[in-house]
Order: sequence, then C-alpha cells, then structure tokens
Amino acid sequence: MNQQGRPDLGPVVQVGIVVRDAAATAQAWVERFKLEPAYIVDWPPPGHNLEGTRTYHGQPGDFRMRLAFVETGPVQIEFIEPLEGANIYADFLAEQGEGIHHILFEVDDPQAVADGLGVKILQSGGSILRPGALWAYLDTQDLLGCIVELKSKQPLSP
Repeated sequence: MNQQGRPDLGPVVQVGIVVRDAAATAQAWVERFKLEPAYIVDWPPPGHNLEGTRTYHGQPGDFRMRLAFVETGPVQIEFIEPLEGANIYADFLAEQGEGIHHILFEVDDPQAVADGLGVKILQSGGSILRPGALWAYLDTQDLLGCIVELKSKQPLSP
C-alpha cells in the first residue's frame, strides 16, 4: 500500500481472454502476428498439489481450464478455455461470449488488496509456476469496468 492507503499495482503483467478453444485462438494470433508459439497447459496439471487453494465465489472450487500463453514483450496474453466445474470463465463465456476477461497485476498480498478495496474475491487458486503463490480475481467489474486479477509476488505464509 502507498501513503494514501491505495495499493501499488505496478505494471500490467497479463491480459486474459476467455475463449472456446485456447489452442486454436492462440495459434490464430501466432499466425497473424510476429509471436512465438504458445505455451499450452491444462490447469491444474496432473499430480498437482493445489488442493485447498481453489475457490469459486468464496466456496471450495473444483474446476479445470486449458491455458495458452503468448508472450508480447512485457505483457503476456493468456487464452482461457473452461473445461469443467463451476468457474468464472464458464460464467463469462455463457453471459458475454468470448472476449477480454481480466487484467493481471502482481502485488504482495491479493487478499489485503481486496479487503482494502472492499471487494470480494470471485475465484482464486495456487500457482504451479511459483509454489506457494496465489492468484485471485476481484469482483471489480462494476467498480472498475473489468475484472482485476492479482497474483502474489512471493509465496504467502500459511
């Protein structure tokens, strides 16, 4: 938090786009722009140790998605294909169709930022790339015009 009690967001890390087919959409971007091939992963991956980290509207979550990541300099584009379970990506797809879903920033503590803004966490989970780190989508659509995703910069203490 800065001196005025407002969170320091830093630069945009990622723009997330919900789609029906993550691999095909990422490939379309790679074919049309000078981009490296996408890194594609199903989340959570087999053998993951993320039990207890996934939530959906404040309740334990059990959802899966396919993610395709395309690097565009300092900002990553994430294509998200909901696979199963109740989740905010499937909700978005059903309500709005494909489109830009969120903007990601890294912060020290996503929960503290949500509390400071007075907003709920829509969905959260653990990072497979940074064990112990968490990500959280904030209910900021009405407040800020889009969903804000926050990821902890470092693993959080239990």
